[in-house]
Amino acid sequence: MTGPRPAGAAWSGPWPAGRHAPVPQLPVPPLPGLRLQDPEIISFIVHAAAESRLPLQIHVGYGDRDLDLHRSNPMLLLPLLRQAAIRDTPVMLLHCYPYHRESGYLAQAFSNVHFDVGLGLNHVGSRSADVVGEALELAPFAKQLYSSDAYAVPELHLLGAIQWRRSMAQVLGDWVRRGEWSEADAIRVAGMIGSGNARRIYRL
Repeated sequence: MTGPRPAGAAWSGPWPAGRHAPVPQLPVPPLPGLRLQDPEIISFIVHAAAESRLPLQIHVGYGDRDLDLHRSNPMLLLPLLRQAAIRDTPVMLLHCYPYHRESGYLAQAFSNVHFDVGLGLNHVGSRSADVVGEALELAPFAKQLYSSDAYAVPELHLLGAIQWRRSMAQVLGDWVRRGEWSEADAIRVAGMIGSGNARRIYRL
């Protein structure tokens, strides 16, 4: 491969020996201050983390206004996820809305992929139960994590926790009432997503 690689392009072909394969570039919007944008450096950091088996966190979906949403679809990560060097590294897809169903598919298809829908819940408000329900459609329950995605204002931590708890209670409670789940199953899965999965993946 010669010449500069277009921003956002995914390279799935062979890579010269002794060099790290490039990482498919999700958007890195130009914001004031220091921001790492060089694809070679990002690829090196990603593969260095993979060699250490450290969880790799990747922002997916909804974010700041200067983010190109269509370029933050996690399906663009397929060339990276298919690399043998990444298979044993936990890949954490953060936020994910409105690509939570795509993230769920990747979590189902790749044993090392996990995700959360924290950011979306605060923004969709009363529809948060729908987002949680859609996230639970396909992805294994052991591959999902709770997140408030709170920052700056302490109240956002409380709001995120309330929205998630209410949404999980509504979705799982409905399954129990319909006789599709037992109450014990609902409690177990809520505990897994609420804290158990994160403790296992991050070795807490």
